Amino acid sequence: MPRTARLTRDDWATAALAALIEGGLAAVAVEPVAARLQASKSSFYWLFENREALLAAALERWERVQTEEVLPRLAAIPDPADRLRMLIQHSFASTQGGTLALLLLVESDHPAVREVAERVTRRRLATIRDTLVEYGQPPDQARHIATAAYAVYLGTAALRRVDAAPDEDASTYIDTVLAAFGVPPRTGDER
Repeated sequence: MPRTARLTRDDWATAALAALIEGGLAAVAVEPVAARLQASKSSFYWLFENREALLAAALERWERVQTEEVLPRLAAIPDPADRLRMLIQHSFASTQGGTLALLLLVESDHPAVREVAERVTRRRLATIRDTLVEYGQPPDQARHIATAAYAVYLGTAALRRVDAAPDEDASTYIDTVLAAFGVPPRTGDER
């Protein structure tokens, strides 16, 4: 039975992202997303011209929520080592964020997906690189470490999809990842 409450573009975009996580890009279609929202197809057409418009709204939401709203909060952390810790903690805790980043890179044959995935990836890599430079790494080395760190993020997301992600507590995993990139773990007093 269709819902009586009016759904927003953001509601549809959120549901489209959930469909993407569960079934890939092909799952972002009008009928299954409408069913997920318990909405009618006609309510979709009040808000969107077509599936591509829904996909664009979903990608915009992903970029806004998972990058545009996160990076300013990170930039506000004055110590670059603490900023790197927070970034790794956030990425470890954000299971859906990693899954979406991974899926969008895999689905980047689609032009709209490629544009957004490329922009977000470059922005995230630049943020990590700049933080590492501020921490004291030479720029070329920081660029390589940033790429490796982002690969760890995506790899962890891939491992989670098959229930093979590290099962130790998050702080041990985060300390191990940071140590691999030259950032010492916090002391017992800092935890």
